[in-house]
Amino acid sequence: ATSAGLRVENGVAVDAMLATEDPAISAIGDCASFPSPHAEGARVRIESVQNAVDGARCVAARLAGRPAAFTAVPWFWSDQGPLKLQIAGLSRPQDEAVRRGGPGSGVSVFRYRDGRLTSVESLNRPADHMVARRLLQTGRSPTPEQAADPGFDLKALALG
Repeated sequence: ATSAGLRVENGVAVDAMLATEDPAISAIGDCASFPSPHAEGARVRIESVQNAVDGARCVAARLAGRPAAFTAVPWFWSDQGPLKLQIAGLSRPQDEAVRRGGPGSGVSVFRYRDGRLTSVESLNRPADHMVARRLLQTGRSPTPEQAADPGFDLKALALG
């Protein structure tokens, strides 16, 4: 990238539509550093299969004449034996953590910054992960009290 004259900032620097400063070159996936609305506009580089797939869709739409900013919610997963770890969104260590679930039912940690949902980290709670992705994509945010309440219907909130 550097020898091609492209700007590099913890990866190939691209704009919100994943284009470099050279109009003939785009970058996606592990090598791309882009401004993310899920990181308050900060430049991020995400190493995940889904990020590469979502980035390819964004670039393909732009090349087909339907340009739009890359706003896909970052999400990750890992199966570790009988455990399924899933994460949606991006959080910081100082974000408030609210737990949902418990022994025998898996657990999710809902993370908040300034009262807004930033991410959900789930262990053996795939339904929480799916609803978290929808909540984060639509910008809907349960309160921390709602997230902690097992009786609160997160899916209904996500579907609006």
